Amino acid sequence: MFDRRRWPVAGLLAGVLAAGVAVGAPAQAAAPAGLAQASTTTVSASAPGLAATYWTADRMAHALPGDLLAPKAGAASTPAPRTGAPGSVAPSKATKPVKAPGSAHARAGDVSTLAVSASATVGRAFFHNQTNGLDYSCSASALNSGSKELVLTAGHCVHGGAGGTWHSNWVFVPLYNYGSQPYGQWSAKYFTTFNSWMSSSDLNRDVGMVTMWPNGSGALVNVVGGNGLAWNWGFYNPITILGYPAQPPYDGGWQQYCQGTTTRFGSEYKVALQCGFTGGSSGGPWLLQYDNNTGLGYANGAMSTLEPSTGWNRASYFDDAVYNMYASVANLT
Repeated sequence: MFDRRRWPVAGLLAGVLAAGVAVGAPAQAAAPAGLAQASTTTVSASAPGLAATYWTADRMAHALPGDLLAPKAGAASTPAPRTGAPGSVAPSKATKPVKAPGSAHARAGDVSTLAVSASATVGRAFFHNQTNGLDYSCSASALNSGSKELVLTAGHCVHGGAGGTWHSNWVFVPLYNYGSQPYGQWSAKYFTTFNSWMSSSDLNRDVGMVTMWPNGSGALVNVVGGNGLAWNWGFYNPITILGYPAQPPYDGGWQQYCQGTTTRFGSEYKVALQCGFTGGSSGGPWLLQYDNNTGLGYANGAMSTLEPSTGWNRASYFDDAVYNMYASVANLT
C-alpha cells in the first residue's frame, strides 16, 4: 500500500539538475533487444480551430474515461531488465505568473494532514475516437522541451492500438477544475507513440507524446511550466502521481494525488503503485522529486492501466526508448 509521507525534494536527482532544457546524454550501454531501440511514429493532428470548436462544455462533461480503450490491449511482452545509466531533462518554470493552483485531493476516504499542491502542468485531455465515434478524456501533463509545446500522456490516449487509428479533436486543458479552464486549452499539432503500441497494443509501450499548437497566451510550457523527464531510474522510487480519475469514487472534476514507493509489476517492464485511481487517470504523470512549491517534477511514467479489484495502477517503464521518443520531437514545432 502507498503511504502519505512527503518525500524530500532534494537528493533523489541531486547533481543532475540543469537550467533550461539541459538533456542528459542517452545511455550507450547495450539495451534489451527490440526494446530500447523501439521505433515510434509521428503524424500531424487536426488544425487548432477544428478541435477548439468541437469541445463544448457539454461534450467535455460527457466524455468517457479513456481507460475504457485499454482493456482490449494485448498482453505485454517480458523483456530483459533495464540497462543503461539514468538520465534526466530539467523541468522549466513558466515565464508568466502562474495562478495559485490550490491543493490536489487525496484518495477518496483517506485522511491526510499533508497537503500536496495541484500542478498547473497537469490537466485533462479530451479527444474523439474515430473508430467507435465516441468522445473520451484522459489525464496528461506539460513536458519541458525545446519547443515548449510538448505534452506527455498514455499511448492509448493518442492512438487506439491494434485495429485502431489516431484520435482526433485532441485538446489539453491544464488545471481543469469542474469545467473551469483557467489557462484555456491547447490543440494537438502532432501525435507520437510507439509502433508496437499501434500494431499490437503492447502495454510495455503505452506512452504517447503530443506537440501542441500555441494558443492565444503563447507556448504551453511558457504559460504553465513543464515537468522534466527521467529515464533508467529503476523500478523502486518515491513517486507522486497526479491525474483526473473520473469513475467512482472520483468524478474527474479536480486533480487527485497519490504518493508512495513504486515497485516492479511482476516480470513485466512496468512500475506499479496501489493508488486505487480509476478510469480517466490514464496518462497522468508519475513524478520523481515533486516540488510542492513549484508544482514541478521529473516525469518517470505515465498512467497506463488499473486493476479495479485490487487498486493497483501501472505505468510503462521509462527507458532509453522513451528518451529517444522525446528527443525525436523535443524541438518539433
